[in-house]
Amino acid sequence: MLNPNIEIKKWFITHIASATGLNVYDGMAPDIDLTEYIVLDGRTSSQEQGKSGYTNSNVIIVDIITKNANFGYKRAETISNLILTAINSDTTITLPSGWVSSSLFVNSIQNLDGLNPLDNVFRTLITYNLTITQIQ
Repeated sequence: MLNPNIEIKKWFITHIASATGLNVYDGMAPDIDLTEYIVLDGRTSSQEQGKSGYTNSNVIIVDIITKNANFGYKRAETISNLILTAINSDTTITLPSGWVSSSLFVNSIQNLDGLNPLDNVFRTLITYNLTITQIQ
């Protein structure tokens, strides 16, 4: 049994960066002056032993962060549309040998409320659910 999050993280980073042209970080962004970036966060996985291998139900959260002089979620939501066009339930995930993805869907899309309005930081979260099997 191996950790499926390693391979799926690589796949998401590659495809999100390609769709948006933005920097994509794993877990946390560096402390540099960026106005728009994406963080892959909240990866969770549960495994069950199946006939052909371990089946994993995975959750990946894509956190779109924008910092600007304007107020509102418009830019973060525009970026979310770029990602949702590239990665949705019709998307085929190709993983390295030994892994097969059989399901991908968007669980939720939400704007993060309760931020300090003086910071001008607006975030949109996309939560993906997917099923990956490690073939034995």
